Parts: sequence; C-alpha cells; structure tokens
Amino acid sequence: MGLLRRRPPAAAVAAAPSADALVAARALVVRFGRVEALRGLDLDVRRGELFALIGPDGAGKTTLFRTIAGVQRPSAGRVLTGGVHTMGMVPQRFALYEDLSIEENLRLRARLYGVPDAVARARWTDLLARVGLDRFTARLAGALSGGMKQKLSLVSALITEPELLLLDEPTTGVDPVSRREFWLLLNQLHHDGLTILVSTPYMDEAEYATRIGFLDRGRLGALGTREEILAAYSRPLVEVRSSNRLAIRERLAHLAEVDDVSLFGTRLHVRGREGTAAALEVVVERALDGVVGPGEVEPLQPTLEDVFVLAHEATVGD
Repeated sequence: MGLLRRRPPAAAVAAAPSADALVAARALVVRFGRVEALRGLDLDVRRGELFALIGPDGAGKTTLFRTIAGVQRPSAGRVLTGGVHTMGMVPQRFALYEDLSIEENLRLRARLYGVPDAVARARWTDLLARVGLDRFTARLAGALSGGMKQKLSLVSALITEPELLLLDEPTTGVDPVSRREFWLLLNQLHHDGLTILVSTPYMDEAEYATRIGFLDRGRLGALGTREEILAAYSRPLVEVRSSNRLAIRERLAHLAEVDDVSLFGTRLHVRGREGTAAALEVVVERALDGVVGPGEVEPLQPTLEDVFVLAHEATVGD
C-alpha cells in the first residue's frame, strides 16, 4: 500500500480557496510545447505561513513561482493572488546588477517601486545589519560570494515590505554556515508575520516550515505539516548498520518482502511492502545472518527523505 493515492482529474475538483489563503492555485496547468510543467495543480498558501516546496530538478517549482509572480501565463486553470498587494521574489540565479554596489542596487530597487529614499535607507540599513552585509555597502555586487549575493537578493526583495515572499531554491550552492544564517533570518521573518513560499532541495531546511509539499513531474503529492506527512507513511522500515553496505544492499534487494533498499550516509534504510517494522526486522536479520552482528538491524521511524523517495516513485510513469 503506497503513501499517495491518485487524485481525481483536476477538472472534477473545484474546491474554493481556504478563507486564510493568500495564494490559491486551482487546476493549474502550464505547458511548454508538448511538455506539461504543471499538471492540474491545486495549492493554497495560507497567510502567515512558511511553506516549503520540495522536489527534484524539473519538477515544476520554478514554473510555479513564475506563474504566481505573474511572469508566466497559465495554459489552463488559475492562480488567485487577490489578497497580495506587494510581492518579493528571490530567484535561483542572482538577478541584481553586478556592476553596481550593494547600496546602488538597493537604491535602484527602491526607486523603481516608489519607496521614498529616506524610508528605503532606513529599511536597508536594518536589513543589511541583520544579514551581516552592513560593512560592505560600497562593494560591487559582482565581487560578493555566493552566500552574500543571496543575502543581498533577500534584502532587495524585502525593501518594499512585501506581503508575500517567494524564494526559489535560494541556498543552492551556498556554504553551510551562510545557509544556516539565511534560514535563521527567514524563520525570524516568518515569526514577524511574513508569508513565505520557498523551494528547497534540502530536507533539513524543510524542517523549518509550517507546511511542506512535494512537487514532482508537475503534480503535488504529499502535503501537510511535517508530523502529518510522517504519520501518513504506511510502509515498514528498518535500518541496517554495516561497513559492507553495497553487498548487503544487493542481497536484500532480492527479498520478496523488501520494496526498496536506500543508502543513507553510512547506513541502509530497508523498506518493506507491507506489515510491521518488527516483522520486517525478522526477515532482514534472517537474510543477513552471519553478515551483520546483533543490534545492527533495528526498526526505524521514517524521515522526510524516506517519505519523498516513496512519493517520487508514485509519480514515475504517471
């Protein structure tokens, strides 16, 4: 029994947006020639939440962000953003002027959006201090590191004090320290009341979110809070600890009771087709008798990565 059930066709479902939805997508389709980047997607982003969208490359995340921002026109369906008066966006790639300084980029952004100079200066002074860029206002944007560029992009997006902040994989390629600092700031902004929709390939970043969604092949699969998503995982799991992981993986892959064997760092996660983790533990221990020692096979609670591996498999061939 899988985690996900196939949804009815989008045309058959026309649920009204929730009362607290700041953004609502309904039966959203975006096509590029014969390719459907988004396939009947339904999604509400509620006011005041931090929503994390997880998905592999080519899942449709950037297309969704561009459609919400009004840059991409839907092929079918609709996106409702009637409650949003101002929106900020941090794209995957640095989009500010590299031959302008930090301050010049922010001043230009403020003037383009009609923010008075004195108000804009007060805002960017506070924001640059919060992200640790206040000492570099005269530095050219092109001379910044990857993490500093993303922080500048975030400050630029916040100059207009948006009601909705869109961030498309903002920490990809950023060093771990800057990535952590970036997410701590997003968490502060969320607790200040800002609505945030962010895509990320990192499962640990999704832990910060109030709700999580898995987008794959243009469809939205698992959706809910972290606790709801983990609770919906219906397969038994055991963990195997061994230095001989590749040989063990090959041996377990042939068991009828085993559905998947995945490498997780120095350990193996073994997923059963049905039943309980305790029953799967017995099967795995019997198959590995003499190969692993006592206590090296144990029942395991699922992680978000386990959930999304299964969710991805549910979309293959869809």
